[in-house]
Amino acid sequence: MRSTANRIRFPQGLFPELRNRLLQDSSQEAFALLFGQRHTIGDKTLIKVVAAHYPTVDDYESQGLAHLSLKREYIYAKTAEVQQRGDVDTLIDVHTHPFCPKGVAFSGVDDRDEKNFHSWLDDTLDNIHYASIVLSQSDYAARLWERKNGKSTAHSAQIKTQTVVENWPSAKETEHARTPKEMTELQTGFLARSALALGLDTLRQVMDNQTITIIGVGGLGSVIAENLIHSGFQSIHLIDPDCVEITNLNRIVGAYYSDAEQNRLKVEVVTQHLQRINPKAQIGAHPVGIEDESVLPILMHSDWLIIATDNHFSRYKAQELALRFGIPLISTGVNISVEDEQITDMSGEVIIARSGDGLCLHCLGRINPTQIAAEQHKGQFIGNELVRRGYVSGQDVKEPAVKTLNAIVGAMAVDVLLNQYTQRQAHVPVWVYENNGWPCFYPDNGSVLARQKNCFHCN
Repeated sequence: MRSTANRIRFPQGLFPELRNRLLQDSSQEAFALLFGQRHTIGDKTLIKVVAAHYPTVDDYESQGLAHLSLKREYIYAKTAEVQQRGDVDTLIDVHTHPFCPKGVAFSGVDDRDEKNFHSWLDDTLDNIHYASIVLSQSDYAARLWERKNGKSTAHSAQIKTQTVVENWPSAKETEHARTPKEMTELQTGFLARSALALGLDTLRQVMDNQTITIIGVGGLGSVIAENLIHSGFQSIHLIDPDCVEITNLNRIVGAYYSDAEQNRLKVEVVTQHLQRINPKAQIGAHPVGIEDESVLPILMHSDWLIIATDNHFSRYKAQELALRFGIPLISTGVNISVEDEQITDMSGEVIIARSGDGLCLHCLGRINPTQIAAEQHKGQFIGNELVRRGYVSGQDVKEPAVKTLNAIVGAMAVDVLLNQYTQRQAHVPVWVYENNGWPCFYPDNGSVLARQKNCFHCN
């Protein structure tokens, strides 16, 4: 699946706001300056946009249909602000070409001015990076600047938003070029029924250039993976270091008795199952934990992270990386409590935490620091002491689990993900499923309202 190595990722709501503000007056070019945080791993670079600044009329030297010039004092002041802040290291200038109906591109003047500015920035300041975006009324072009062999060089970049609905087409992209037509053919296509339900445009959005990473592919994660494949997602990564055991067979989708006997990796078993359903899908199997640095390039360029593990440490790491890279996260979990051989609670929840929404697993109180320490240091002195002193329960005790609960919550997770593409229903951050007095779904607005508003992590 085609994808550029460089990305500029916006928090929820910021990219539409940027376009609306800069493109509202088609009679003159407009400008904005973004502050970003740059991450480079291998050959992949991601800039997470942190803040946007819009100059006032007094900050412009001149402004017209095909030109603009900003006062040096404005640029110098914003450059100094980046140096003083501890959370950003990149300047991204954004300007418009209102005279361009489509196929926008950087002009020769843009090339010269940006090259000169990047050379000055690189010669004058340490560790301050530079990127640029140009907008028309229909599309965009973006690039990152780097010093190579003593010269300032531009590399194309792709803009990513939290939801596809907020996306804006790149001038270099061919719309829907990657959608296999035979899969959506209404008479014989594998996804024909999905196209009838979701609409062909939505299905194309799901299929084109969207990568979903699932962390934990046990009873819950395997159900989610299967639902994603059936929904049309073409690029999925599976992260889980564990092997299939006999006790897993009551709930892991695609796992057989022989897999448990052979001690096969969960990611391999589930990958094989998914590719039997759709051989053309690209499935990445990663038999490591979320803390393993080898998966960082995968996580950094994912469009969504779905966490389906049963421990606090992996959830903590997934949330940490989602916030670090500005990637939207879906957290899923189930619970069955049994006392005196009677079920006292059977429930699950799905949490959608998008960058920019001011909400995460930390401020919702879904991550227990003591439990994290015990799981991170399992088998070591600190982990054993936390268990011995009663701060956490024994870590080797198997939790009750049934396929039905996993299937319901896993399907619910994919349904709320699809709603991020269709926007058929209003966005709800937390959904709960209960099967106690009677089965029911409901939005957990109480948790959202009671969350820590000044969260250190997501705010």
